[in-house]
Amino acid sequence: MPCSRLANFDYRRERQIRVAKIPLTRLRDRQNPLEWFNAVEFKIRYHMYKETAIFITDLISQDLSYRVPRGVYIPPVIQFLTVLRFYATGNFQTDNADLHQMSQPTISNLVKRVSKAIAKLRGRLIHFPSFQEADKVQREFYKIAGFPGVIGSIDCTHIHIISPGGDDAELFRNRKGRFSVNVQATCDASLCFTNVVARWYGSAHDSRIFENSLLFDDLQNGRSPGLLVGDGGYPLLPFLLTPFEPPRTPSE
Repeated sequence: MPCSRLANFDYRRERQIRVAKIPLTRLRDRQNPLEWFNAVEFKIRYHMYKETAIFITDLISQDLSYRVPRGVYIPPVIQFLTVLRFYATGNFQTDNADLHQMSQPTISNLVKRVSKAIAKLRGRLIHFPSFQEADKVQREFYKIAGFPGVIGSIDCTHIHIISPGGDDAELFRNRKGRFSVNVQATCDASLCFTNVVARWYGSAHDSRIFENSLLFDDLQNGRSPGLLVGDGGYPLLPFLLTPFEPPRTPSE
């Protein structure tokens, strides 16, 4: 009996030593790019200031606090920065996987998870000025160029995508021959987004997107205040002003 107990103790002790030698599958904060890169290096690699990255991470950290399915624990800040690098560079997921020492499926899960967490903030961060807020926004625009009554600036930009395939794939091919989603956005004088429409295919014209948006309906029926300024791709309307072509005086 004593020999059996001693042998059992030796076995358990050896097992504890072996387990202790197994490396922990946990990403450590020393791999945090916020700490590794200085401000300039970080901006070049991630196309974002450190302060902004920290701000966004704080907003979405609760949604990123649980484990990736069938994966290791990854701190929320590492999840966001990994996906931010993917956004900033447009590289293949395998390249980001090699860079961050993760698998490609993990990168794919992180892109979906972080994108959903950011999209959930849209109601909190994207808000078109109300009648009570309009006066302040119009004053800020007036400071830029002495232009009165402006509540926002509007334009569209093409977000390139891979061909979605199917019968409607060619609808996403824009005038430059690339597949894209044509995204409409308005911003205030501080360059903060106040309205976004991200559901139109690349071949849709800017004016068509605007005329079929809720923002157009609100401005046309007086439910939203002020004037928008846009480029020559939009029609001249009582609530949307476009440039003179060509301008002949300083005021024009």
